[in-house]
Amino acid sequence: MNPEWTGGISNRINYQNWSLNFLVDASWGGDIFSLDQYYGQGTGQYQITVGNNDLGNPKRDPVTGGNDSGGVILDGYQADGSQNNVRVPANSVIGAYGYYRNPAARFVYDASYVKLREVGLTYNLPQSVIEKVGPLRGISVSAIGRNLWIIHKNIPDADPEQGIVAGNVQGYQGGAYPATRNFTFNLKLEF
Repeated sequence: MNPEWTGGISNRINYQNWSLNFLVDASWGGDIFSLDQYYGQGTGQYQITVGNNDLGNPKRDPVTGGNDSGGVILDGYQADGSQNNVRVPANSVIGAYGYYRNPAARFVYDASYVKLREVGLTYNLPQSVIEKVGPLRGISVSAIGRNLWIIHKNIPDADPEQGIVAGNVQGYQGGAYPATRNFTFNLKLEF
């Protein structure tokens, strides 16, 4: 569950009275078990469990053995080394996506991510304006956004920084709310 490395890039660009800063951070490596995927795929909550199969029939229809058959053919090989051609049901926890027949390892994902963690834009009022206001040395107005974009991740339908909502369990994701985007506006007065 521990990443191989973490890091970030921060920069500030100034032009006349404007200043733009940003922070991108990354965590690379480590594994995370998704309880949400474990139960969600088994109960048909995720996109992977719906749609049509290679025959053009709904995946969730019963497996009949004919051209009207539902189910899916999973990648893999038979015991004799030939390509898998066995259609399996995809309509319940005992089906192709369910946890009943899939090992827990199917729901372990690479925990790597890259995020745009923060962007800030600041405007410093010109001294000519500040002198008219009074005994102030500086006035600036800022808009800042945090947790703006997950640029890259490997775990589907979840924030890789999510965890279990209680306790000190690490490398285990399930039922946690995603991080929220925060926007703040600042007025800074220098006396």
